[in-house]
Amino acid sequence: MHPISLYYADTKEEFTPELREYDERYKLIAENPVAGARFFDMMVKLFIKHVLGVKSDHLGIYSDMKAYYATVEQQGRLTLHLHMLLWIKGCLSPQEIRDRIMNPNSDFQRAFVEYLESVHIGEFMTGTMDEVKAQVDISSENVGYKDPTQTLPQMPPPICNDQHDATSDYVCRKCRKLTSW
Repeated sequence: MHPISLYYADTKEEFTPELREYDERYKLIAENPVAGARFFDMMVKLFIKHVLGVKSDHLGIYSDMKAYYATVEQQGRLTLHLHMLLWIKGCLSPQEIRDRIMNPNSDFQRAFVEYLESVHIGEFMTGTMDEVKAQVDISSENVGYKDPTQTLPQMPPPICNDQHDATSDYVCRKCRKLTSW
């Protein structure tokens, strides 16, 4: 349903994203499943390069990637999704992790279980499922509301390459724009 996926499915050569009705979006992609696969492939490659930092000039969000393995699976609705295993340079190997988890006297085991219990709460950052749904229902009634799944993200401002004094309180306009983005 993403505008870029619909672009791949359409016959237009110029990319001019437009919001379409649900049935039209569904029909367009259903008539051209290759478009959905091309879009999925593009998004996965962009994720690997820009988010994980593989074969790019920057580190990824998990630091320095040693390797990754990914497999694609088709869901019941015939859409694709990815399962990925990441190896991060300098981290414990799977065997070292297993050994530490299996040791009943291990501080690692206790800390690992505490971590898992703290991150798995099944809610959104802004509230419960019912609270978030109520907020979305109210927002969607506003005149000018745009479904975030049907809009393209705002491009980030260019990175500031100016040399700044780290001890100064001054923050240049470019840096401020990038920080607020």
